[in-house]
Amino acid sequence: MTEPTYYLLCSTYHDPEFRLKELIQSASKVIKKCFLKSIICLTPYTPKNIYDFLIKEGFLAIYEPSDKQIDTYKTALRYTLETLNNEKNQKVFHVDFDRLIHWVNNYPDELINVLQNHSDVDYLHVGRTSRAFNTHPETQKLTEGIVNEIGSKILGLDKPMDIISVCYVFTKLLGEKLLKVNNSTTTGFYGSWPIYLWNWANNKRYVEVEGQEWETPDRFKKEIANLGYEKWMNQFQTHQEWNKRVKFLRECLFEFSNCTDFIFNEHK
Repeated sequence: MTEPTYYLLCSTYHDPEFRLKELIQSASKVIKKCFLKSIICLTPYTPKNIYDFLIKEGFLAIYEPSDKQIDTYKTALRYTLETLNNEKNQKVFHVDFDRLIHWVNNYPDELINVLQNHSDVDYLHVGRTSRAFNTHPETQKLTEGIVNEIGSKILGLDKPMDIISVCYVFTKLLGEKLLKVNNSTTTGFYGSWPIYLWNWANNKRYVEVEGQEWETPDRFKKEIANLGYEKWMNQFQTHQEWNKRVKFLRECLFEFSNCTDFIFNEHK
């Protein structure tokens, strides 16, 4: 009889104002049902009352003192791998905590189905459906679309995969290899980690889900109620936000250049 697969949640969380408290409470029961253990690495700007709250809710919360995204993600992964104690039937489920909260509160059955139906592969990449991707603002769609197109070409795929969804499942062995990667930027791993994982995995699969739609509005319900969604959305896409997303794009492309070779193709 085949043993069931158990998942350890590997997640990061940044919430200086604790805007997601009620949403975490409503999602907590399903998360506990889905995951054997839930490791959440907090940024240094996330206050201690959130840490205390998560511990009380039954999560394994830890802090990363560095404010660099790559450090927070690697700390979360390292701690999760140390917690994983059965390589045969335990896997890492990696997703940002705010995105997971949104998924659980809006599409819980979809998440459960993903966990139940794809335990047979070493690497599962969970992307966004076209509808879910299009819920994001232009600042993200235009920049992330480029990452997805170039990353998919590097992997030799026939059509673009949602490379930068930042949601995937993998074995302990793949996670250990990932920790050995020398990332030279702070955010480029968002694009390059899936490239490595897909390339390393002996068997892999790609699925798309509705639950990975844009989660950021969950933090701004009061502002959206006052302004209306469209006006708030337009105000959200500031010059600063564009700079942030272009930086992500540049660093993802730079990390791509570190994991592949450029070969000149002379067309005759």
